[in-house]
Amino acid sequence: MSFLKVAGLQTEIIWEDKKENFSRIKLLTQNLEGYDLIILPETFSTGFTMRSELFSEELEGETESFLFELACKTKSIVGGSWIEKNSTSKPFNTFSLLSPNGIICRYRKIHPFSYAGEDKVYSSGREVKTFDYKNFRITPLICYDLRFPETFREVVGKTEIYLVIANWPASRIFAWLSLLKARAIENQAYVIGVNRVGIAGRKEKIYHNGYSSYFTPWGEEKIVTSEQQDLLSVIISLPKLEQFRKEFPYLQDIKKINF
Repeated sequence: MSFLKVAGLQTEIIWEDKKENFSRIKLLTQNLEGYDLIILPETFSTGFTMRSELFSEELEGETESFLFELACKTKSIVGGSWIEKNSTSKPFNTFSLLSPNGIICRYRKIHPFSYAGEDKVYSSGREVKTFDYKNFRITPLICYDLRFPETFREVVGKTEIYLVIANWPASRIFAWLSLLKARAIENQAYVIGVNRVGIAGRKEKIYHNGYSSYFTPWGEEKIVTSEQQDLLSVIISLPKLEQFRKEFPYLQDIKKINF
């Protein structure tokens, strides 16, 4: 297959309420058909809570089962992040992608957001993951990972699509857009960023305005600016990317620098 149809669901996440979030997503996806990938934001079932132990789950628990149910219903690969129980340390912030046949990929967030104290209650992942789907190589990443270009460089030239899911606040949305675009241009790959909307937090209330986005390495972009629950829908062309890389083969000039 030379094309991939991707939906990014820009959802309003109800704080620490899995049941309500599952219910809302079911409504949003009830007529969603014909997509190869459906992507939900970071910690879509709980919000970006620091009460990680309280809301952590085993593999194939409540949230992965919900993703699998959606995958079967929509006949798509469906993904989003959740809080994975860790028997030896703090939980992981895990991006799971499931098809109607089961798990496709699990990626554990490498860079916990220390500014908000995420590093104190979540463990760090250790490996960038890439999976193959319909002739595309796809790399899932989470929020704060976006600020670390070396993470993207781990698979440069070996992936066609980076998926970045987030709870990125409105106060820093310019950085979100700038970094997504930079990662697309510098790695000659498509980048899709799926962010949440609405208010988060138990005490401090943080506003999120979404701006879920799609960027190509040659400068095209599509940005959801509604600042409410919405759908980012894009069709990604593999031949167009292959031709662009052939015409401008600058990835072959990457040098490793030793200091």
